[in-house]
Amino acid sequence: MRCALLLLACLALPAWAQERILRHDVDVRVLADGRLDVTERIELRAEGRTFRHGLVRDFPVRDRDPHGDVVVTDLEMRDVLRDGRVEPWRIERVGRVLRLRTGDAGHLKVPSQPVYTLHYRTTRQPLFSDTRDALSLEAIGSDQSVPVEQGSVMVTLPRPVAVDTLRAEGITGTAGRDFHVALSAAGTARWTLTQALPPHTGLHVRLAFPKDVIAAPAPRQRALWWLQDNAGLLVALAGLLVLAAYCVLRWRRVRHPQALGAVPERLEPPAGFSPAGLRYLRRMRYDARSFAADLLASAVDAHLCLHRTPQGARTGWRIERTREGAHTLPTMEQRAQLTALLPAPDDAVDLRSREQARVAQACKAHEVALRKRFVPALFRAHGGSILGALAIALAAAVPALWLAWHAPSLPATVLAVVLMAPMLLAFALLVRAPTREGRQLLAEAEGLRRHLAGAAKAGRRHGDAHTGPTIDAARYVRLLPYAVALDVEDAWTKAFAATVGDDRAIEAVAGIAWYRGLAVTDLARFSRSMGNSLAARIAAVTTPKKKKAAAAPTPPPAEPPQPSK
Repeated sequence: MRCALLLLACLALPAWAQERILRHDVDVRVLADGRLDVTERIELRAEGRTFRHGLVRDFPVRDRDPHGDVVVTDLEMRDVLRDGRVEPWRIERVGRVLRLRTGDAGHLKVPSQPVYTLHYRTTRQPLFSDTRDALSLEAIGSDQSVPVEQGSVMVTLPRPVAVDTLRAEGITGTAGRDFHVALSAAGTARWTLTQALPPHTGLHVRLAFPKDVIAAPAPRQRALWWLQDNAGLLVALAGLLVLAAYCVLRWRRVRHPQALGAVPERLEPPAGFSPAGLRYLRRMRYDARSFAADLLASAVDAHLCLHRTPQGARTGWRIERTREGAHTLPTMEQRAQLTALLPAPDDAVDLRSREQARVAQACKAHEVALRKRFVPALFRAHGGSILGALAIALAAAVPALWLAWHAPSLPATVLAVVLMAPMLLAFALLVRAPTREGRQLLAEAEGLRRHLAGAAKAGRRHGDAHTGPTIDAARYVRLLPYAVALDVEDAWTKAFAATVGDDRAIEAVAGIAWYRGLAVTDLARFSRSMGNSLAARIAAVTTPKKKKAAAAPTPPPAEPPQPSK
């Protein structure tokens, strides 16, 4: 008999030593103005695991109750006691909760059974409707990782209310009703747990009562609460509007006076400027077609030979350097491009992915040479204006996100902040403007583009002296790089074919010394290959490809079982 009692005592020791909340009582007094004066008395069993320094209690700042109503809490902690004596405490915001931490660096005495008393006030918790008002709150929180053995919640209204006009509800966990409810005509409701709550299980209570028991918030107070909830969104929208106004005003001041107006046709390119230079000035940024246009110009000057070969379903390109003397090229950007791509005579490069580093380095050298020559001499990026726009965006985005971090308007605030990014990018591109010298060169480039694009419509046949020079094979090839740079290679090719005839045009193109590979049977396809195809291949080569994830090695086949001896 004694052995059995000893065994039962040993089995009971772990349960007795388990950390838990022995009792959690909540007393809620509803004030006439709608505020809640709450006192919580929490008696716990501390063993130095969960409760090491003191009690940790989470208060939801904004949540939905089981009825789907949004419950907002503004909490003011008044007092924290442990065993009747003042206890150190602090509150921090963690996600959508306010977390109360009691105690200091010292540890609780273990084992012990301290009693904590929390006194605080909350606002914004009553729910107002047309017919009835209600109070909904998570009285015993589900934040505790230990069980709650006993607990009760008492709600006291400001004045007596008939019992038949009160409606008390509650829920434990997700759908439990492990409690008893008692109502009183004195305007009180009491929920008492009928069995222990498992860890992370709370008691949510709701009390509905007639209107006018508590005062509804005034319109001014509701407006202040709305501003408090949407302050971040309002700051973000204001910042977005200010940013848009700043960008428009700066763009009008910088670019509006820059309209070129009527530009006469120009029959020859501006002296000393490569095709890529004209394109770079018109677009005020660099791209793969700029690189392709200057490759063609160097080929026309007999420095390169372009080989176009079939590679399955697409076209392959091979660039060969045919002679020395890169310094004889007319512009610094062409010289930088040639020496970076093909530094030695008789050198060659295939536009394939394995040459990505080499081609990308040549593109970079070409772009740097163009930038040195054109910025800021011929156009300005207006970095000060861009920095001003960026400062406005940051000045609005940072406080907006900070204010909305725990507010329901966070998704909308993030969207408003994200919209600032494309606005900044568009502004950075549009605010660029040519200088006086740049506007003059831009007008000459536009005149050349009009000539190349309108040559076919002008009906220039066989040396019409009244409309301009004859478009023979030499002139067509010489201006083809400029047509590619100005996006009019198709129109320029059609003008050449219309001047000399399709057969003679194909024969002339087939005899170009710097072009090898696929036979020319279609002039339209040839012009597209010199522009779109070559530029697209350059862009594909210079864009780094993402490495594919290595496939998991196949496990070796299992050895067949050996027969037992």
